[in-house]
This record gives sequence, C-alpha cells and structure tokens, in this order.
Amino acid sequence: MRCANHTDRDAIRVCNHCGRSICEECHIEIESENYCKDCVSSKLHHGKSEERSPALAAILSFIVSGTGQFYNGQLGKGIFFFFTSWLIIPWIIGILDAYASAKKINEGKIAAHKRLGCLLAAFVSVFVFWIFVILVAIIAAITIPLSIARKISAQENAAQSQLKLISAALESYSVENNGNYPTDEEALLNAKTPYLSGTYNHKTISGYTFTEEIEPRNYRISATPQECGVTGNNIFVIETGGTISSYDCFKNENGTIVDAMYNSK
Repeated sequence: MRCANHTDRDAIRVCNHCGRSICEECHIEIESENYCKDCVSSKLHHGKSEERSPALAAILSFIVSGTGQFYNGQLGKGIFFFFTSWLIIPWIIGILDAYASAKKINEGKIAAHKRLGCLLAAFVSVFVFWIFVILVAIIAAITIPLSIARKISAQENAAQSQLKLISAALESYSVENNGNYPTDEEALLNAKTPYLSGTYNHKTISGYTFTEEIEPRNYRISATPQECGVTGNNIFVIETGGTISSYDCFKNENGTIVDAMYNSK
C-alpha cells in the first residue's frame, strides 16, 4: 500500500481522521492516534478558532442568566436558563454549566457552533433584559409615590376622625355637666358610662401623635404627624365647639417654615 501523498513510498499507517494511507514522513502521532500532516493542521486550526473562555462564559451567565450558554453556542440551553433564572437555583446552575461547557468545548468533548449568531442572541437577550429592568423601574417610580400618597391620605383622614371622636366626647360631657368640660381625659374614661373607649393624649396612632389641652370652658386637641412628609403632610387641630382646622406641617400656624422632620416630641 502506497502513501497518498508520496506514491513512490510504502504506507506505514492510516490517518485516523481522513482514512488516507501515509508514509513515515507524513505520519504524526498525537495521543496514540495516527494523523497525516494535513489533518493535524486542520485539527489545530479548528481547535483554536472554537476555543471558549470558561471564565467569560461564567461571568456572562452571572450578569444575565443564559448568555454564557449563548456564548458557548448552546442556544436552547441558554433560553431555558434565561427564562428560569428568577427561581435562583437555575441561575446558579446556569453559571456552573456555562463554565463547565466552555471547558468541554476546549477539550473537544462538545462540538461548538459558530460564534456570530450566538453572540447576536446574547446581545438581544441582554438588550431585552435591560429594557425589562427599565420598564420595571419606571413603573415603580410611578406606583410607589402614589402608594405613599394614598397611605398618607388614609392616615390624615384617620387622624381627623379621631379628633372628631374626642371632640364629640367632650361636647357630650359638657351637655351633661352644666356646660363645663372636664379638666383632663381621665374624667372621660372614668365616667360611669365612659365617653371614650381609650386614651389619646400623648399617644401615637397611625402615624399621628395626639395632644390634648382641656380646660373647664374650652379645649384644643391637636394631631401632629410623627414624621412630617412621611406619616402625614398636615397638622390638624380641633377646638371648642368642634371647629377643625389644619396647616402644613412644614410650617407653623403663622406660616413660618419649620424643620421638615418635625414631630410632636
């Protein structure tokens, strides 16, 4: 049997890759396997062009799950990890898989595909991911302030309701005691039939602190936000006869601006 490259020479081996007969000059042995020079050159060139960086594959999957697989040319696997990463465990598995797959590609244990399409898929995935993040951020920026505003409004309404309840108790006491108000809240609580079900003076309820100033002929009850701008935007005051008023907690009753972190203490 003659050498495929040198017809005047006898062949000593057969190339394991292409199956051609090769002589001593054309023969190259790699890891106990026989190759011709052409196949060795092709193998080395192919291996170099298809190498993957395990570290880069892992980093890509850490940033956006699935992109490490896209980088390795494993599109289907990358899509799976991309859409299941919110479960956390698949995200972690995806990082480890991207690293291991890249190593296997370099070792020739896994066939690698063209990189251009894979990188394009990775780019599209990252783009879609950040568009999603931006949309979530925009929605949060709109809904969170609205939610806070609704909570503050509810607490302000509750504070006014509590003031009216205290005022109604004081007025009822006055009717039954010759037009006189009690000197303190204890009289309302210790009456045979209590006028109030609980204490309010110097007590914080739903973000508002109540302060009572009661005298036999008049009273003034105030409800102040525990933290101005956070638990409420207004200070509410109810006075003799049930007249209720309010003013911005950033300002005092004269309109002068005060500390934004005002509290009743």
